Amino acid sequence: MKFKKSTELLETAKALIPSASQTYSKNYKYYCEGAAPAFLERGNGALVTDVDGNQYLDFILGLGPVTIGYNNPEINGAIVRQLEKGISFSQPHPLEVRLAEKIVEIVPCAEMVKFLKNGSDATAAAVRLARAYTGRDLVFCSGYHGFHDWYVGATVNNRGVPDAVAGLTKTFPYNRIRELERLFEEHPGQAACVVMEPVSMEIPEEGYLETVRRLCDENGAVLVFDEVVTGFRVAMGGAQEYYGVTPDLCTMGKGIANGMPLSLVAGKKEIMSVIDSGAFVSTTFGGETLSLAAALATIEIMERENYIRHIWHLGQLWLDKVGKLIREHKLSCVVGTCGLPPHSGIEFKTHGNILPTDWRSLFIESMVAGSILSMGVNNFSLAHSEQDVDLFVNAVSKAFTRFQEALSSGSADHLLTGKKFVPIFARNGGENT
Repeated sequence: MKFKKSTELLETAKALIPSASQTYSKNYKYYCEGAAPAFLERGNGALVTDVDGNQYLDFILGLGPVTIGYNNPEINGAIVRQLEKGISFSQPHPLEVRLAEKIVEIVPCAEMVKFLKNGSDATAAAVRLARAYTGRDLVFCSGYHGFHDWYVGATVNNRGVPDAVAGLTKTFPYNRIRELERLFEEHPGQAACVVMEPVSMEIPEEGYLETVRRLCDENGAVLVFDEVVTGFRVAMGGAQEYYGVTPDLCTMGKGIANGMPLSLVAGKKEIMSVIDSGAFVSTTFGGETLSLAAALATIEIMERENYIRHIWHLGQLWLDKVGKLIREHKLSCVVGTCGLPPHSGIEFKTHGNILPTDWRSLFIESMVAGSILSMGVNNFSLAHSEQDVDLFVNAVSKAFTRFQEALSSGSADHLLTGKKFVPIFARNGGENT
């Protein structure tokens, strides 16, 4: 594949845009510069085309928001019909009420809803509400929660965050309940909330989420589930529906509007209503109507087409076939599968001098060569088919053949044609992304 236009555009972007992208996870350093596209131009269904005209089956899906598929005519139609009426108004629009009613119907914890534009803002709003409701300052958190000070201060990417703010967030590792218990013991009566991803690539141990729920109740802390990734993907109502553990507040965003910018914070009325008594959560574009119309159309398609069953089926098919390939290629020492089927992937392990970043680089390059876009963590959409999964698995098989070559030689360097994958953001706990 040729990437002439991508390369030229990237050089221009580097001089104009920090990191040459608006989010770290779309950064060129993640995509083996020189051996992968740096810019995409259009999409249709499960296919995307880069600026050089190369086409790929996309299993990244805009980092998760494209749940139905690119350029869906039904969702596009809803956007165009609303566009003809107006985008943003001087007072609320009826679509705000309609979508709020739908969210309350679908999401277990939702009694009231506030719409925003991205997951970081929604989760920051949840933290503010929890602090206002409890009158406490400390936050205990696990997982990734965006770019606002309350969270980023607890990571190594904390330049610009005052120490006084950073010190108010304490982190704990997922699935290690004793670590959360220890935080409550060390800071009695001080925790405003526990903020966590209910599930990510690591599956919760039996009883883990239930115990977190109990600890919050016993210590008077608000339980916040960050479901920006899992909402409308693990289940319509998110991981809280799937696991049957209801938080006090939740945030959602990526799955709701098929790529249009929309997020939400929702939860118990008694907590959400503190917005009306001095806990300031307000945004001009939360009621922007094109995204609201897209969300209602997206949810209608999800319900009608049994979207959740479809993506679970495809994800399980991928996990089963890739798991079989790992065994056949005798690669369990360096690679394994992880996550729930709708949001699943490959984990890479250090082997001798070959680091996980080396394996990921080799994987990404192999996928691009096979006309697949995947960074190792996958999303599935309604537009994907079993045949698409088979094409993906075939590319993985070819990647694993290259993995065997790297194992035999003790290095992956000679097999790479572009620059290596470079993690540029470190989550709390030292995990890189």
